[in-house]
Amino acid sequence: MRKKNIIAIVLILIVFAFSLWVDITGFKVANKPLDQLSGVEAYFKPRLGLDLHGGVHFVLEAQDTKDVKVTPEAMQTTLEVLKKRVNNLGLSEAVVVQEKGANWKRIDVELPGWKDPEKAKELIGQTALLQFKDESGKVVLTGAHIKDARLAFSKDPQTLGEPIIEFKLDSEGTKIFAKVTQENVGKKIAIYLDNKLLMNPVVQNPITDGQGIITGGFTKEQAAEYAALLRSGALPVKLKFLTEEVVGPTLGSHSVKMAIIAVIVAILLIFLYMIIFYRYLGVIASLALVFYLALEMALLLLLHATFSLPAIGGAILSLGMAVDINVIVFERMKEELASGKSVKAIIAAGFAKAFRTVFDSNLTVLISAIILFYLGTGVIRGFAITVSIGILAGFFSGVVVTHALVDLLLPPSAVKKPWLFGI
Repeated sequence: MRKKNIIAIVLILIVFAFSLWVDITGFKVANKPLDQLSGVEAYFKPRLGLDLHGGVHFVLEAQDTKDVKVTPEAMQTTLEVLKKRVNNLGLSEAVVVQEKGANWKRIDVELPGWKDPEKAKELIGQTALLQFKDESGKVVLTGAHIKDARLAFSKDPQTLGEPIIEFKLDSEGTKIFAKVTQENVGKKIAIYLDNKLLMNPVVQNPITDGQGIITGGFTKEQAAEYAALLRSGALPVKLKFLTEEVVGPTLGSHSVKMAIIAVIVAILLIFLYMIIFYRYLGVIASLALVFYLALEMALLLLLHATFSLPAIGGAILSLGMAVDINVIVFERMKEELASGKSVKAIIAAGFAKAFRTVFDSNLTVLISAIILFYLGTGVIRGFAITVSIGILAGFFSGVVVTHALVDLLLPPSAVKKPWLFGI
């Protein structure tokens, strides 16, 4: 039995060491820019929510027009386009979610770290409908067939170095463009973006390779932005900005400090409570909780969870649940101590009798968290994820780690020393 306990402790120490390495790596790179991080460091970099990092939050609502009605399918396409657009902004922590129920036409967009709300509104809300029209005004090709679009610089001697947009069409678009350019040699094909004329060139030769350029006297920034819009696709419905919230980096930094203080105070109070009421068992429980804290943080980093104030609140809640497991088990052990059993029998009976209660209480909270994740949006989902991970890590810590530590560290003579149990 002792050999099994030692093996269990060794495995627990290995998991603890790995978790600690992940946590330390994450804290080290927390404030480093992404372009200065290695692949491993970028993977472990904590993702801070809007309330901790600062940034902007928008609520958009899709609206019916005489040409297009809002449908669930159109909303799904809109959601995917918006996700591509915010990804093109280089914000890996951005959140784009559709609201549920009566507000199903609304989309919440969070851009942590973004400092220019007007520019964000321009990039997110622009329809980005690209159209190629012949001389009669007929639309012969749209941006729906754009496979890729990139910022480039003109190699034409007359416009050398001028920012342009290079685009590539998909296979169907290549066929259409080849046919259209072949039929319009010597004629003009105008290119419009959201009904704004970008260029109106004369077709010199058929274009059969599905590649072309768009010029329009762009600045470098404009060309890059247009290219990003074309890559993400056009919005299928009209969007209206309902609300706009800006969180400054100073407020975000203050929130981080206060959240860290809150977590540290909560941990110290829990350690103090356990040691005062359960003495030696409280010390063992504190060791198990240190393992729990390292494991939970590592899981949150590995799963790329977003840290926000509600998420931190969820972490503190799950910490309380983890402690509750130890309290239930230790109270059962106190009851068994009064019956005059051996230490091994007390430990086995204490964990066995407490298991059902512990399992049921954690399962009910976990089910509630899953429901919150499914029905919630934004920070509510972050709270649910943190609670779920905390419940699972806490259950493992309380049932497996604490059991192994108590088996190994509680001496056989403890039955003659009730104070070790807090009696």
